[in-house]
Amino acid sequence: MKLKTDFLFTLLLFCVFAISAFSLVVIGAGVYENSVTSMEQNFEGRTALAYVAEKVRQNDAGASISATDNILRITTEDQDGSYILYIYEYEGFLTELFTRAELPFDAQAGRQLLEVENFTVSESDRGMLEISTAEEGQEPISLFLHLRTGEKTK
Repeated sequence: MKLKTDFLFTLLLFCVFAISAFSLVVIGAGVYENSVTSMEQNFEGRTALAYVAEKVRQNDAGASISATDNILRITTEDQDGSYILYIYEYEGFLTELFTRAELPFDAQAGRQLLEVENFTVSESDRGMLEISTAEEGQEPISLFLHLRTGEKTK
């Protein structure tokens, strides 16, 4: 009788240990999955903002930069004529289109860069650009850029 009781106690203790270990692994996997998803979303949003900021900084001194209707327009001129770089969100992607100034804007013709959600770009009267993106249910990530050009933006 004592042998049966010892065996059952040992078996019960082993089962409690096994269930605890399995529960710990399941909880850890859920936490890890949430962390990875959050990091990926954060990475995509910050990468999109960094890309737009770098384009603005590259062209800030010699170009006209404006933002209307969530479209960033960077107009440059050289000996061949005027060109416009459009940066905007189209069908869930940060998209850019580089074209001659006299050609009409066609959102479908742009090149998809990164997946983004709720990409917005706006301009204040004092030469500040606000660029932001936000995943569904997340806080928006914003970036403010002060344009260095002496000209007032269009």
